[in-house]
Amino acid sequence: MYNFLHRHIRAIALVTWMIIIFIGSSIPGEDMPPNMPPDYTLHFIEYAIFGGLAYWWAFGDVFKGIKIPSMLVASILCSTYAITDEVHQFFVPGRVMDPMDWFADTLGALFGAFCVMLFLSFKRIDYGTSR
Repeated sequence: MYNFLHRHIRAIALVTWMIIIFIGSSIPGEDMPPNMPPDYTLHFIEYAIFGGLAYWWAFGDVFKGIKIPSMLVASILCSTYAITDEVHQFFVPGRVMDPMDWFADTLGALFGAFCVMLFLSFKRIDYGTSR
């Protein structure tokens, strides 16, 4: 029962964060708060969280504790979502599609996934591999 609930919590957290990113990208440029941190910093931070959640999901649900494929899946998922996010921003008034934003997103996702990979390396968690 624990593994079933835990698996759904990871997936729900991941999808919820994707929705939060989409909502944030839907805010028109003129409605953005004036005292925001630099754009690339925000992209890096939001995708570091996304990358960490994606790794946590892939490591626990898809590959059952295998690090490298989990890192690849998390990176590809986040980078692909970042591309769709930039295309989406092209259609939002006052926002632009910027390849450097995608680059910051991808670096953030890799950083977040790597941090979670290190954390999980030190913390022993049974993801249902011993049956």
